[in-house]
Amino acid sequence: MMAPRLSASWLLLLSAATGVAATQDAPPPQKLRAVLWVGGFAHDFDAFAAVTQEFLPARVPIELAVVRDGGFLDAPEAAALDLIVMNHCFEKAEGVLTEAQQQKLLDVVRGGVGVVAVHASYYSFVEWDAVRELYGARFTQHGSSEVNVDVRFVDRGHPITRDLPETFRVRTELYESTPLAEDCHVLAMAREEGTDKEHPSVWTREFGAGRVVTILPAHWPEAYRVPEFQQLIANSVLWAAKEVPQ
Repeated sequence: MMAPRLSASWLLLLSAATGVAATQDAPPPQKLRAVLWVGGFAHDFDAFAAVTQEFLPARVPIELAVVRDGGFLDAPEAAALDLIVMNHCFEKAEGVLTEAQQQKLLDVVRGGVGVVAVHASYYSFVEWDAVRELYGARFTQHGSSEVNVDVRFVDRGHPITRDLPETFRVRTELYESTPLAEDCHVLAMAREEGTDKEHPSVWTREFGAGRVVTILPAHWPEAYRVPEFQQLIANSVLWAAKEVPQ
């Protein structure tokens, strides 16, 4: 396993949040402590990481540590994260997550660490049934990745969606799912251009004390430069990290 690449500034922020003596000077604004977990196949994860590191800190006060496997879960600091942003595509856990790390992931989320799961991370670990509980549903299939997909927000009053337009478009593949669990809260539906059938595309769920946001777009790096999609991810980060109310 690769060692977790936690930046020095991230560790300093973590120390400040866990007991370093306060000074009389006003502290700087606290940044969210987050891991951006990328890697796998069939997607340009280097590009995803680069553009996310560019746009997300510009929209949200956040310190991102980029990791490519579950090694970060071995660190005691994992339970003190504010959230995990997942954007990966691993068919199997072997070589990515040990059994202990699988359990640790579920435990830290159940304990209150938020999750924003983007696109193929919803597909990842298809043989690991327990991780489906984070999402409340299971990937079934997707169509062509060379189509335009229209995303339509169906709950405009939620903190994740309230400053977004009613619809936006990205070029991606449309993911389909098993029926969502009753406690999933659907925020957006999506359909391929030229069709009428919509599928759940963005939803929230609580897993223990953790908040989980599932975002099914987007396959290509260019989608991560669409302003509406960037804001959707930023808003989801704030909600999952409990920086905004339910």
